Amino acid sequence: MVSVILLMAGKGTRMKENINKVLLPLGDKMIFQYPLSLFVKLDFEVICVISKGDEEIVRKNIPSQVKLVYGGNTRQESVYNGLMECTGDYVLIHDAARAFISLATINKIVENKNNNEAILTYLNVKDTIKIKNGEIVSTLPRESLIAATTPQCASKELFLEVYNLAKKDNFIATDDVSLIEKYRPDVKINYILANEENFKITTPLDLKLAKLIVE
Repeated sequence: MVSVILLMAGKGTRMKENINKVLLPLGDKMIFQYPLSLFVKLDFEVICVISKGDEEIVRKNIPSQVKLVYGGNTRQESVYNGLMECTGDYVLIHDAARAFISLATINKIVENKNNNEAILTYLNVKDTIKIKNGEIVSTLPRESLIAATTPQCASKELFLEVYNLAKKDNFIATDDVSLIEKYRPDVKINYILANEENFKITTPLDLKLAKLIVE
């Protein structure tokens, strides 16, 4: 079985709204319902990681088979809480704010899933990226850069292994595959190009673009 951890416990302060951004309306749904409906349609086990204050509204807007678990103080703690509820042997970790993950991208993941490997979805970098260190600026070669997105995928066993090691070390990473890179460098990571619409709805401008896509 494939399990999905749908992360939706963030506060979304950059959206400058009074509610969690993934609960904002987008067309005839809330933001989080777009990826959720796709995963449910595919018959995946879905665990929504939520904030306590959002439980009432979320429960009213999800199918009965979807599980709920509270998030932690960090993204890493939230993922760990979700992992503890997964019953599938293979796990996709996805940001609910990435509303427009496509069926084609998910199909590529399923076709390439391997419990002895990991998968990182990504988008190509369009801008020239520079590192500023005081007054010194250096340019990174754009052709070697990618932007990590979600889903990030591996076996439940592998994720639990690296998350437990990170917990022991008090090591905090900004994404899930980073922990595999650190603690299990022997594991092969496969890279799958996500659909271009798989951006994270973070700011009011992102929300305007999302509305245009839905329309």
